[in-house]
Amino acid sequence: MDRLLLALAARGGVASARQLASAGCSRHFLESAVRDGLVIRLRRGWFALPSVPVDERRAVAAGGVLTCASALASRKVWVLAERELHVAVAPNAVRSPARGVRLHWSRWPGCGQETSSRDGIRASALHAVACLPEEEAVMALDSVVDRGLLPYDDLIELSSLASAGRRRVFDLVVRGCQSGLETRIRLAAVRLRTRVRAQVPVEGVGSVDNVIGDCLAVETDGRAFHTGSVALEEDYRRTLALQARGFVVVRLSSRQVLHDWPATEASLAGLVRRRVHLWTPSQRRRLQNEG
Repeated sequence: MDRLLLALAARGGVASARQLASAGCSRHFLESAVRDGLVIRLRRGWFALPSVPVDERRAVAAGGVLTCASALASRKVWVLAERELHVAVAPNAVRSPARGVRLHWSRWPGCGQETSSRDGIRASALHAVACLPEEEAVMALDSVVDRGLLPYDDLIELSSLASAGRRRVFDLVVRGCQSGLETRIRLAAVRLRTRVRAQVPVEGVGSVDNVIGDCLAVETDGRAFHTGSVALEEDYRRTLALQARGFVVVRLSSRQVLHDWPATEASLAGLVRRRVHLWTPSQRRRLQNEG
């Protein structure tokens, strides 16, 4: 029995009956392990350890491996809540997806599976580019880079494998965005055709999430709300320090960015139309004198 469990563990927790047989595990051992609850039968000829994440087990049961947004989320990549399970199947697979499952058939050279139950990061990223709305795909790829799952240059190289109509997603990816909230703000500025910088260092403040134009500092807070006095005091300190340096500060909650986005984006667009994001001539002269 130990041989069976070790053979499964060596393959990431999921293996086919054929793979297990080649490792010296008999059908008798398999059936016994299933009866005892030590091993789970996912579908005909495929087995898993109970420790394998549920979504990965569901993907194998559906005939493939976890991919796209589902595989990225399993790596703590920033993706918006997905109701569907994304599953990569063989290009020649003839399957009708079960309810709540989205199948992916594409394959790319050099972008294989990580395990028998989950796609590698390159394949998962390419599926996300092909599948998700542009903004959500950029959020995910920004997060892939920020989390160190792929170096920026390696990620950008994948653009040659994407369809021509989706390569723009890679053009919008930048280093430094630490959350999908920041990415969404940055892309709003791009749509407004104004300059935007991510994680801008400001003396006496630290890094500012996004600076639109010259001086519109937009800070996004992933916490639902600040209740700790230390966190609140730091927010107040940063805001005052930025204002003292001539910045206009907008601080947004996750709810405003994720769940009330149309109104939030409209407010930001209004600030840009009023040119709040640009230094006044007197501010420019003062900055030049200080420099």
